[in-house]
Amino acid sequence: MRGLFTFWNVFGLLVFALGAFVYWKSAGNEAPGALPLPSPGEAKPETLVLVLYRPDPPRGFLKESQTLTLGPGESPEGRALAVWAEATQSPAPKALFRLEKALVVDLPAGFAQGLDAMEEAFRLYSLAYTLLTTFGAEEVRFLVEGKPSPGLAHLDLTKPIRLP
Repeated sequence: MRGLFTFWNVFGLLVFALGAFVYWKSAGNEAPGALPLPSPGEAKPETLVLVLYRPDPPRGFLKESQTLTLGPGESPEGRALAVWAEATQSPAPKALFRLEKALVVDLPAGFAQGLDAMEEAFRLYSLAYTLLTTFGAEEVRFLVEGKPSPGLAHLDLTKPIRLP
C-alpha cells in the first residue's frame, strides 16, 4: 500500500483535481454561438466624391462635385467611369486600373469616333482630369482595347496626362 501514496502520485492527483476544478468553473461561462452581425442601422453605404470636369469648348471645363452612393459590390472606379460617360454623353471606358500612383484607363476602339481634334482632346482631358482629381493620382495612362496605342485619331497617348 505504501507504493500507492508516493509523492509523485499524490502530486499528480492534486494537479489533476486542480485542472478539473478550473475546467468545471470555466466551462459554464462561454456560450457557443454565432458571431454577432452588425445591426442594419450600423451599415453605412460607401460614398464617393466625384469631381466631374465637363467639356465647355472653347472656354475649357466646367468643374462640379457629386457625392455618389456606392451599391453593394460596386467599385468606386466603375461607378466613376459610368457617371462620367453619362454626364458627358461619351462612350464608357472599358476599365480603370490603379498602378501605384498612376491610373490606367482602357478605352474602347470607337472612343473618339466622329470627333474633330478639339472635341477629342476635350473628351480625353475631361476623363483624365475627372479621374485624377477624384482618385488623387499623379497621372493617367490610356490603353485602347487593352493594348498600348500610339494614339487615338488625333492625340498622342504615349505620354501620361497630369493635372496642370
